[in-house]
Amino acid sequence: MKCTLLASVMSLLCANAYAASPSWDFVQGGYVQADIEDAGDFEPKGFELRGFKSFGENFFLMGSYSSLSEDEMGVDVELDQASVGIGYHYGVTANTDFFAALSYEYADVSVDAGFAEDDFDDNGYGVSAGVRSMVTKAVELRGVIHYVNVEEDDTAFELGADYFVTPKFAVGASYTIADDVDLFGISARYNF
Repeated sequence: MKCTLLASVMSLLCANAYAASPSWDFVQGGYVQADIEDAGDFEPKGFELRGFKSFGENFFLMGSYSSLSEDEMGVDVELDQASVGIGYHYGVTANTDFFAALSYEYADVSVDAGFAEDDFDDNGYGVSAGVRSMVTKAVELRGVIHYVNVEEDDTAFELGADYFVTPKFAVGASYTIADDVDLFGISARYNF
């Protein structure tokens, strides 16, 4: 079902005839909440920062950092993730880009129960592929498949939308479905 939904969104994005392409030069910040499978009321929340910078005709650099935390029954858990990478985008239509990226991934999880502390950190790599499309002058939609290998592998599907209040400033929302965790985010973005 997840693959069918993503394929439907991607075919819709590619079929649009609006003549503006997505920007690959922007910074974005926002709020993120995680819903972890079989974790009860444990739902860490925090922030995420992202940035993209184009170079050459079709290449881009990307980076992100997120920090989520939750204090549940005296146990403080912090989840920090960082990613840097390089990618390639190709204009499928005048308003729709297909892209692929390779990234270095870092994750740190710390648990403080008051009487005991534990810390786990590891690194790995990620591969992403997706579609971004300006479906109207003010609305951008995206669908992305992420594969990340940090100690173990995980595949996630991301759907998102941004609404441009001005040509440079947008607000957006995203939903990411992974094996054991779902992420919901809202963000503000500035194109430069």
